[in-house]
Amino acid sequence: MNASTRKVREAEQVVIVIQARMSSSRFPGKMMTKLSGMPLVEYVYRRCERSSLGRVVVATSDDISDDALYDYCKNNDIFVMRGSLHNVLERYIQVADSLNAEYIVRVCADTPLVDISLMRVLLKVLIEEKLDFASLDGQTCASGFLSEVIATQTLKKVVGLTHVAEDLEHVTRFIIKNEKSFSVKRIKADLNPEFIRDIRLTIDYPEDIKKVSAIIDALSDKFLFTSEEVLEVVRRKGLQ
Repeated sequence: MNASTRKVREAEQVVIVIQARMSSSRFPGKMMTKLSGMPLVEYVYRRCERSSLGRVVVATSDDISDDALYDYCKNNDIFVMRGSLHNVLERYIQVADSLNAEYIVRVCADTPLVDISLMRVLLKVLIEEKLDFASLDGQTCASGFLSEVIATQTLKKVVGLTHVAEDLEHVTRFIIKNEKSFSVKRIKADLNPEFIRDIRLTIDYPEDIKKVSAIIDALSDKFLFTSEEVLEVVRRKGLQ
């Protein structure tokens, strides 16, 4: 463990929140679809566990549609919490308050290739520079690798500034739309080469499972890998 990681861990105020639900309109029930031998939600959870950045939580809803997801997590040693189906911002704040988390790493459960090493970089920047929000530059990073880091107090501030339904459902939407009102940093990466730009690395439709599974199967380590390794597999195999 390097010095920067120790500094993050010493705070013990970090939680990785994986937001997940079963009621996707494009791919209903996708959280329980198998990827690399386990449900998608578990695969993302196990990868995040290996980051050693902080507590990992699946944040799902208390709607009946998510009962099966909740039960699976409870029965398989996956820490899970429930909150509002549509007010996801409130769900995040409830998780952070329950765990006394000062910093949140936001991960969507449909991004199994999220870059774990870059989470560490973003979190270090957020804490050391006392920012409200940090993420990778979306123009320089394929969407399947993305995560965001946010200070819990920033999310609480947002609650008092907006009641727009889209802002409550999409956790960082208000911050992104009003960046001048917050301390925000976007870090450029070299993770969006031309050959990847028409290839979807997130799980949005049933056919994405097969493609992402092929990528994972070609990696030497199925859980600890970098975005560069993923890109090399895609380039080498010519995946579409």
